[in-house]
Amino acid sequence: MDFQKLKHLLAVVEHGTFSRAADKVNLSQPALSRSIQALEAELGLPLLDRGTRQVRLTPYGACVAERARRMRYEEAELRRELKTLAGGESGTLSIGLSPTPASLLLTPFLAHMAARHPQVRVAAELGTTATLLDLLRAERIDAMVCDARMLYGAADIETRPLAPLRAGMVCRKDHPILAHRRPTIDHIRQYPVASSTLSPEVALRLAETLGPAGAPEQMVSVRCESLAPLVHLALATDTLLLGVICVTRQEQQAGDLVEVPLPADPQRQGHYVLARLAGRSPLKAQDALYSYTQQCWADFASFRPKQPALAKTETAARGARP
Repeated sequence: MDFQKLKHLLAVVEHGTFSRAADKVNLSQPALSRSIQALEAELGLPLLDRGTRQVRLTPYGACVAERARRMRYEEAELRRELKTLAGGESGTLSIGLSPTPASLLLTPFLAHMAARHPQVRVAAELGTTATLLDLLRAERIDAMVCDARMLYGAADIETRPLAPLRAGMVCRKDHPILAHRRPTIDHIRQYPVASSTLSPEVALRLAETLGPAGAPEQMVSVRCESLAPLVHLALATDTLLLGVICVTRQEQQAGDLVEVPLPADPQRQGHYVLARLAGRSPLKAQDALYSYTQQCWADFASFRPKQPALAKTETAARGARP
């Protein structure tokens, strides 16, 4: 059924005569009449009573006109919704965040969307990169920010690299390990070590700088994919927190957590990407995730904590040397 013919029927009903309706739809009166007749022939029923000066709907015509009004309304709504989707003003955005990106991005990104795109419905899935990759391939999330390691060579995934983030270890400001100018793995293993799942690159660098006992599978005693509880654990106990340094940038800036002075290693970094399915047309709302993440990530990558002061015992020991 030609929707244009239904619009012609509505024009006749709403304007009362063929001549006025023809003017409104930019047709000649004979052309409009032929359009209505073609619709009646297609349906096999009379839609208009033409015997009076005022054109009136037959009972069949009234049924068709009611449905046609609904269709016209849905067409207008469809055009409006597509326009707002294209402008990033509406729609649904489902994102996935692995532990470190979740700690860095989740709260500020949700606040950003609430302020800048209040009509977009946002859903967030948190989990390991492997779990998020399954959700992306099943099209249960639209995009994700995650560890890069599992996406190398994945032809069905489009990735956009983010700046690497320096990894290391932090502890509470008065932790006894800070009495050592350069803690060794023996010093570290006197205390609990907490971490989320670390990338193989970070694990390898730790093993190279601290020795085999510094590999996360040997050193980490508390593992959790949600970093917030681990941050609280480091603040409240002697637990050492291992991972990306900028995750605790607020606590470090406040002086509550400090970086443990591990041996320097510029290659001890976490690598992350923005990812979505390749070959798909993204909604404008996905661009909000991409632009916001890239804007924030530069600040994360440039974060440099204050150097921890040596504990008094170490300072005193150095001062007593001849």
